[in-house]
Amino acid sequence: MNERHLRRRPLSLLGYLLISTSAAVLGACASLAAESVDPAEACRNLARLTDFPVAATEITLAQFNPSGTTKAGDVALPDHCEVQGIINKRTGADGLPYGDRFEVRLPIPAQWNGRFMFQGGGGTEGAVPAATGTAGTASPTLAAGWAVASQDGGHENKDLPAPNRFLLEPQAVADHAYGSIDVTTRTAKFLIDAYYGHEPDHSYFVGCSTGGRQGMVFSQNFPDYYDGIVAGAPVYDLEAIALTEDWGVQAMAAIAPEPVEKLANGSPILAPAFPVEDQKLFTSAVLAACDRLDGVADGIIDDLPACLAKFDPATFVFPDTGQALQCTGAKTATCLTPAQINAVKKINQGPRNSLGEKLRAPAGAVAREHADNTILGYPYDGGFMSPAGIPSRKIGTPTAAPGDLAQGLGQIPYVWMSPPNPSFKALNFDFDKDTANLNTSTPLVTYSTSLDISKFKNRGGKIIWYHGVSDPGPPSLGTIKYYEELAARNGGVDETKNFARLFLVPNMGHCRGGPSTDQFDMLTPLVAWVEQGSAPDRIIASGKNFTAAPTARSRPLCPYPQQVRFAGPAGGDLSVASNYACMTPK
Repeated sequence: MNERHLRRRPLSLLGYLLISTSAAVLGACASLAAESVDPAEACRNLARLTDFPVAATEITLAQFNPSGTTKAGDVALPDHCEVQGIINKRTGADGLPYGDRFEVRLPIPAQWNGRFMFQGGGGTEGAVPAATGTAGTASPTLAAGWAVASQDGGHENKDLPAPNRFLLEPQAVADHAYGSIDVTTRTAKFLIDAYYGHEPDHSYFVGCSTGGRQGMVFSQNFPDYYDGIVAGAPVYDLEAIALTEDWGVQAMAAIAPEPVEKLANGSPILAPAFPVEDQKLFTSAVLAACDRLDGVADGIIDDLPACLAKFDPATFVFPDTGQALQCTGAKTATCLTPAQINAVKKINQGPRNSLGEKLRAPAGAVAREHADNTILGYPYDGGFMSPAGIPSRKIGTPTAAPGDLAQGLGQIPYVWMSPPNPSFKALNFDFDKDTANLNTSTPLVTYSTSLDISKFKNRGGKIIWYHGVSDPGPPSLGTIKYYEELAARNGGVDETKNFARLFLVPNMGHCRGGPSTDQFDMLTPLVAWVEQGSAPDRIIASGKNFTAAPTARSRPLCPYPQQVRFAGPAGGDLSVASNYACMTPK
């Protein structure tokens, strides 16, 4: 038995059930004792625990689920203990109910692999997802013997008059920013210790979007909680992202033909501004300009920097027909209007004032050793105008409003305007005048924008970022910029890759989707990195949504700044990962 286990409490809750065995034996062999008692009874007894890390903790459910009685998607889950509870239950200053609700699921001792995974949240949270370990993993980790935890961000949407209403309550904002994931981590490890007789051998956090931000919160503020972190598409500077989203939707709203149809809730239908056929035309243009820059025409732009330097939709001419992308006369099916081109270029460039100057998000300049807080735009990529790209969040469909109206734009009146003004119309935000009224400090930004993760690094922690290049929410350029700044502080990319790596996913939207290899498992290579010291030099990903043959493909994802290159024989199979290599661009 390793020393770490012996340093823990001498007797697990399961051990206390073995009344016929001496306490001395139990103290030395708690994990072995745990395997010889009824795990269902031990699970139910977790409801009687006291002395939690946070005193105000209430267990509301301690239920044993026999094998096959519960599922995660199509996967039947094995025997496990399901624990639910609430920490810091309270009535907020606004008179509404709050508290950090959580769920922890524990495989039976005989099947536990000694590992713990915290499953990150999404959006503004507001409900406890089933703690099965399905966030950013190939399959539910609970089914593979992992203990798993999840939480609700400190509020339940069902208890609120509006989903963003909690952003007006200061403690609720702090809980969503960092408090709920802090207390849930400590409580989950306490329950693991109680059930198995020792804390996890290794602890991991995996999340995307809000979960990606939470991973960065842990690396910067709670560096000893997790041995490994996966932070996908992190919304680490939410104020900047909200303004990028607002700028993009405004660009499309400005060119939408009148009269603009509106839904019952008042949200505008902007699809006529940039119909699907025009979206496809733009995609064909960016691919014609950039697809071959990496050496092969496969519908994927692997050399993003070269594309950003070359492609300008205002001047692009299709090489095979001589047709300009921007119409020189009346609108036709083969060109886009100058107004459409201007809107796309604005989305690419990001927010500017009337003088054409880039803007900064003030809340991003508060954290100690903060990252660059410039508000960025979206890079041209093979999935830029795919349904999972810009259209999903800035354009919408003929029957649905742009997704950003319920995302960043919905948060602006509540948390990014100072003082908050719930009646403020985000689509009317003036990028000259209203920037003076932006929130200058909030834990939703300050807890995730520091470049100092030295304590996490020095204790041997490993972190993997990933980001879809065509993400229409948090711009992938922001994650690239953060990683480059982190590398500059840590002796360059080669040194930084010893503890932190970034994997870009061409054509992928927000966390998934698009004509991309959006199916991958970041946790398995992270475990190998943490536990065996085997750093991930490539991660194999697959996808089934490519618009050209082969529609299903397998390709490697490469650690930044390396790029994928086709290395197979001329005319070789584009769908086979072994035909690709990771190479550092010249």
